[in-house]
Amino acid sequence: MSNTEHLDILYKLKKEVEKSNNQTLVHSINQMIKKVYLDQYTGTFVGHFSAGKSTLVNLILEQNILPSSPVPTTSNTAIVSVSEEPGIVANLDHQRYTLLDNYEQVKQMNRENVNVESVEIKFTSNKFSNGFTLQDTPGVDSNVSTHQSSIEQFMYTSNIIFYTVDYNHVQSALNFQFMKRLNQNGIPVVFVINQIDKHSDDELSFEAFKERVELAIQEWDLSLERIFYVSKYDHPHNEIDALSSYLVEKDQHREAMEDYVARMVQFITTSQLAYIQNEMQQLLEVLDVEESDFNQAYLTFQQNQQVSEEAQLLNDEAELATFLKNKRQDILDNAYVMTHDMRERLRLYLESRAQQFKVSGLFNKKKKLQHIQQQRLDDAIALLQEKVNQQIRQPLREDMSFLTRFINDAQTTEAILNQHYDIDPSIIENRYQPQISISNQYVLTFSDDLLKAVKQQIKSQSEPLFDEAVQHAQAKGVQTEQDQDHALYEQYVELRDLKHSLTTENYHHYYIHIDDSLDKLIDRTEIHYTPSRTDKNIRKYDDNDTTTSEIQHTSRIDTIKRALDLVEPVPLFEQTKADIRETLNRLEKKVIKIGVFGTFSAGKSSLINALLGDYYLVSSPNPTTAATTELSYGNDSAITLKSEAQLLEELNHVFEVHNVSFDSITQFLKQNVEKLKAQLEKNQLAFIRAIEKHYDMYQDMLAEGQKHTINQQEVKKWSAQDEYATFVKTVHLQLPLEWLKDKIIVDSLGLHSNNQRHTNETEKILTSSDLILYVSYFNHSFTDNDKKFIEHMKQMNQLNENQAFKMVVNAVDLAESDEDKAAVIDYVKDALAQVQLNSDIYAVSSRSALAAADEGVDQLRESIDHFANVTSKDILQQQMIHQLTHINQAYRDMIDEYQTNRAQIEQRKQKLTDYARHGVMSLQTIQTVGQRSQNEVEDQIYHLTERLKLYLLDDAKAFYNTQMTQNSDFSQEKRLTTKAYLDHIHQRLYLEQSLLVERTKKYFTSELKNEIAPLKQALEQLHVFIDPSFSELTFELDRPYVHIELNDLLSRLPKSLNKKNLLNSKKQQALHEEIVQHTMLLLQSGIAQLRTALVNGLTSLQQQSEATFEALEQDTQSQITQLLSVDIDATLINQLETTHRQLSETLQI
Repeated sequence: MSNTEHLDILYKLKKEVEKSNNQTLVHSINQMIKKVYLDQYTGTFVGHFSAGKSTLVNLILEQNILPSSPVPTTSNTAIVSVSEEPGIVANLDHQRYTLLDNYEQVKQMNRENVNVESVEIKFTSNKFSNGFTLQDTPGVDSNVSTHQSSIEQFMYTSNIIFYTVDYNHVQSALNFQFMKRLNQNGIPVVFVINQIDKHSDDELSFEAFKERVELAIQEWDLSLERIFYVSKYDHPHNEIDALSSYLVEKDQHREAMEDYVARMVQFITTSQLAYIQNEMQQLLEVLDVEESDFNQAYLTFQQNQQVSEEAQLLNDEAELATFLKNKRQDILDNAYVMTHDMRERLRLYLESRAQQFKVSGLFNKKKKLQHIQQQRLDDAIALLQEKVNQQIRQPLREDMSFLTRFINDAQTTEAILNQHYDIDPSIIENRYQPQISISNQYVLTFSDDLLKAVKQQIKSQSEPLFDEAVQHAQAKGVQTEQDQDHALYEQYVELRDLKHSLTTENYHHYYIHIDDSLDKLIDRTEIHYTPSRTDKNIRKYDDNDTTTSEIQHTSRIDTIKRALDLVEPVPLFEQTKADIRETLNRLEKKVIKIGVFGTFSAGKSSLINALLGDYYLVSSPNPTTAATTELSYGNDSAITLKSEAQLLEELNHVFEVHNVSFDSITQFLKQNVEKLKAQLEKNQLAFIRAIEKHYDMYQDMLAEGQKHTINQQEVKKWSAQDEYATFVKTVHLQLPLEWLKDKIIVDSLGLHSNNQRHTNETEKILTSSDLILYVSYFNHSFTDNDKKFIEHMKQMNQLNENQAFKMVVNAVDLAESDEDKAAVIDYVKDALAQVQLNSDIYAVSSRSALAAADEGVDQLRESIDHFANVTSKDILQQQMIHQLTHINQAYRDMIDEYQTNRAQIEQRKQKLTDYARHGVMSLQTIQTVGQRSQNEVEDQIYHLTERLKLYLLDDAKAFYNTQMTQNSDFSQEKRLTTKAYLDHIHQRLYLEQSLLVERTKKYFTSELKNEIAPLKQALEQLHVFIDPSFSELTFELDRPYVHIELNDLLSRLPKSLNKKNLLNSKKQQALHEEIVQHTMLLLQSGIAQLRTALVNGLTSLQQQSEATFEALEQDTQSQITQLLSVDIDATLINQLETTHRQLSETLQI
C-alpha cells in the first residue's frame, strides 16, 4: 500500500470523525496524517516533568536542540525531526501555524501568552536518517491542564514510546498505570530510568534496585521492549550509549508504515466507536430512554409535538383566555342541537300548551292536561340535554382536556374533565308565549330563541371554570424543553448513523479528492508572527526581584504616641485614651506565629535552620513517625507526648487495611503479629518496632505527664529517630536567639498525607498562624499536592483577612543556569495566578545560607521582620488612628456646637441621659444573630451534602476502576482500594469541617458587627466611641465528626463489584453510583453530629458574646458618665481649639 493510500484511509476516517465533533481524536488524526505525509519514524519521550527528557533527547541526537528546564515548558510538546533543511514551526490553536527564525521567538510567544500547542524543530543529522523524529512531551504530572491532552494527542503518532522517570520516582503508581494503558493500546514501550547518578550503594546495591524495578513490572504485568538505566553523568551502570544505539537500530529498521497505519486505523475505529457509544448513552440518560426502546420513544415524541404549541399558549394568560372563549364559540356555533327530532319534541310540547289543545274523556281533564304537558316537557328537556351533552359539553371537555397536563390543582382538573351543563325545564317552560294554535313558523322561532338561551347559559356557566383553568395552568419552560428534547433525539439518530457507517466501513466508498497540500489535508492555516513587544518590556524574574507589598505599611507608632500626649490633658474621653494606651502596650509585647508548610521533604526544616543561622532543627524522614516542631525564644526545650488514645488510633490505622484492630496497645504487644509485619511498608514497620521496643519507657513517662523537659542534645533523638519520635506529638524547641523574641515558628507535618493526625494538626496550625510560609522544592516546584494545599489555604485565608502568605522556592542552588532559576520562579508565579493568589515569591538556598550566605534567605528574613514589626501591627495601628481621629472630630463638633448651636449640646446631654438610664447594649441582638447563624449552619450543611455527591462520584471513579483488576487477589484489592478511598474522603471531610467552623465563626461575628453598626454610629454622634472586636470569640471541634469505618463500607459494597463488571463501562457507572449512595448513607450520622457540634459552637459564641456585651456596656456607661460630668465652657473650648489644631497637624488630617 502506497503513502497515498494510507493518507486516503486516514483522511476519510478524519472526515467521518469530524461529523461527531470528537475534536481530540480529529487533532490526533491530523498528527497521524502529517507523520505519514512526511514519512516520519517517531519515538516519543513521556514521563514526569523534571525527569530529564529534554536532556536525554539532546544527548541522543548529539546536539543541543531542546532547551531543558526543571519545570514543565509552556510550549507543550516539542517535535524534533531530521530534515534536509533546518527550520522551526510553531503550531498554534485553531489549526494555525507560523514559521520562526529561532527558538527565542518561541519563548517570546510564550511570554505574550500565545497559545503554542507544539513546536517542530527540523535539523540535519549524520547519525539519523531524514524523517527520524523524537517528541518531547510535558510531564504526565504537570499541573497545566492542556499538557495532559497534549500527551494524549501526540502519543498515537508514536512508533515507540520511551517512558522516562527520574531515579527517585521509579515506584510511583502513576508510572505503571500509564505504561499499562500504552500496552492496552498496543503501543510499544521502553522504560527509561534517568538520573541514576542519584543512586547510593550505601543505601542499596544497584542490582537490588534493578530487581525491585523488575519485580514491580512483573506485578503490574507490563509488556516492555527494553529497560535502560541512564544518566547524563558518568556512572558505572549508565546505559545511555546503549539507548542511543537502540534508537539508531530502530531508525535503520523502521516499523513499516502499513503496519503503523493499520494499528492507527484500529485505534481510531475503537476510540470513535467508544466515543459515539458514550455520547449516545449520555443522550439516552438525558432522555431517560433505554436503547432498546428508543425507536418507540422517538415515535411517541414526534406524535406529541403538539404539546409544545399548547404549552406556548399557556404561558400567556390573556391569550389562553381568548383561546378558550374562541374554542367555546366555535363549538356553540357548530353545535347541531336543533335537529328535526328536537324541533318535533318542542312542537309536541308547544301544542300541549296551545289553547286549541284538547284532551279526551269527561273527567279530570285539567289533571290529564297537566300530566301531558309535563310528560312532553320532560321528553323535550331530556332530548335537549342529550343534544347539549353531545354537541357542546363533550367537545368542551375534549378541547380543554390538554389543560389538565399543566394544572396541579386536583379540583380544577376534575372540574374540567367532568364539566356538565344542566338544562333546567324553565328555560323552555318560561319561554312559551300563549298561542291559540302552533304554527310551523312559531316552532322555528321558538327553537331559535331557545338555542340562543341555551348557548348564553352555557357561556355563563363555563366562565368561572375558564377563569379557574387560566389561573392554575402553568407551563413555563415546557416549550424550550421540548425543543431541546427534539434536538437530542435528532442528535442520537445522527450518532447512530455514524456508528453504522463506521462499523460497516461505508466511509470507504466516499469519494474524496486528496489535495497534494499538507495544509489542506489537516485543515491548517499559515500565519505570520511578529513579536508585539520587545524583551525590554517583558518583566522577568531576577535575584533582586522579590516584590512585596510591605512598602505600603509604615509604622505610625511615634505618631500615635505624640497624638496621645496631646489629648492627655483634655478632660474628655478617658476610656478611649486608656484603650489606646493598652493597645500600645500590647503592640510592644506582640508575638507572631509563623506556620511553615510544604510537602514532605520540601526543605521546611532546612529553611528554618537557614533563617536561624545554624543546624538547630532536625526532622524525621519518616512521615509515619514525624512530629510537629515549635520553635520559640528561651532556654527550656520540651516534648509533648501523644496520648495513649492517639498512639492506639495510629496503630490501628496501620493495620486497618489488614482487617486487624486492637483494643489496647497491651493487647497488640501480647499478640504474634510477625506475619502482619511482613506486609507492612518500611515506614510503618519502623513505627511498629518503636512501640514494641520502647512502649514501657513511654508508659513511665506518660505517668509523669504528657509534657517533658529535654536538653538541646536530645532534640535530634526525639524529633528524628523513629524509635523515639514515634511517641512525640510536638517538639517545643527554645533557643536563646534575639531574632526569635517576637516570633514562634511551627514546622508543620503537611496536608494531604494519609495520616489523619498530620492533617488535623496541620489544620490547627494553619488556622492559628499569623504568617504562612509555603516551601516548594526547586526540582519539583508546585506539584499537585502543593496546588491542593494552597487552594485550601486560600479558602481559609479569605476567612482570616489578617493572615499573610509568602511562597518560598528552596534549593535554587540546584539550578544549572540563571535561566533555569528564572523559569522555575516564573512557573510558580503563573501557578499561583491560576489559583488567584498574589504572593511574594522568595528563591532561596538553605544550603548556601548555612554554608556562607544566601541573598534569598536574607530577603525572606527581612520580609519576616517587616511583617513582625510593621505589617502584623498595622491593623491595631489603624484602630488607634481611627480612635484618635474620632476624638479629634468630637473636639471639632463641640467647638462648633458651643459657638453656633448650644441647644444641640443640651439635646446630646438628654440622649446621653436616656442611654444612662435605660442601657445601651441589648442581649436580644445576640439571640437574633444566633438564630440567623443557625440558619446559616443549616445552609452550609446542605451545601456540604450537595458538594459531597459531586466529589464522591469523582472519587469513586478514581479509585474503583479497571486498575483493580490487575491484582490476582481481588478481595484484598477491594480492601486496599476502599481503605485508600476512605483515607482520601476522610481528609477532604476534615478540611471541609475546618472550613465550616471558620465560616460559622466568621458569619456570626460579621452579623454581630452589622447588627450593632447603627448603634455604634448613633453613639459616635454623641461622642461615645466603642470599637467592638469579636475576634476573640471562638470555638473548636475536638475531633473529625464525619467518619466511616472501613468494615462498614466494605460490607455495603455492591455484590456486583467484580473484575468482569469493572471492565464493563456501563456496569462500572452503576457500580460507582451505588458506592456513592452507600457512602452518603454512612456519612449521614456523622454529618448530623457535625451539625449539632456547630450549633453547640454557636451557643458557645453567644455566651462569649454576652460577656463582651457586658464589657461594652460598662465601657459605654463610663464614657457617658464622664461626658455628662464635664461642663463645656469657654476655658474648655479654648483648650479644645488648641488641641484640635495640633492633633490635626500630627495626624495629617
